[in-house]
Amino acid sequence: MVQKVSKRYQKILRNPTTVKMLALQIKQAADDYIALKISENEFTELILYYARYHGKKMFSTAGDLNPTLLNRIGKKRAELVKIALTGFQMCMF
Repeated sequence: MVQKVSKRYQKILRNPTTVKMLALQIKQAADDYIALKISENEFTELILYYARYHGKKMFSTAGDLNPTLLNRIGKKRAELVKIALTGFQMCMF
């Protein structure tokens, strides 16, 4: 099955190595979503991928978004991320 993916979406790194790099990728994806360059489904899929596979970078010990991430992406983009994470449950193991 071939997925239709926009060219801009392909430039977003799916496996960032640091929290700051993760913040940069989320920031880019949110800006692309706001500019209507990627769809809502693509944005949500990317955020859920980050939450599932990079949870230690994305979340603090309390379960909220990482303070460094919040500081880097800003309040409005953080709201988009929280909306995309609606219904997501972190794995305990």
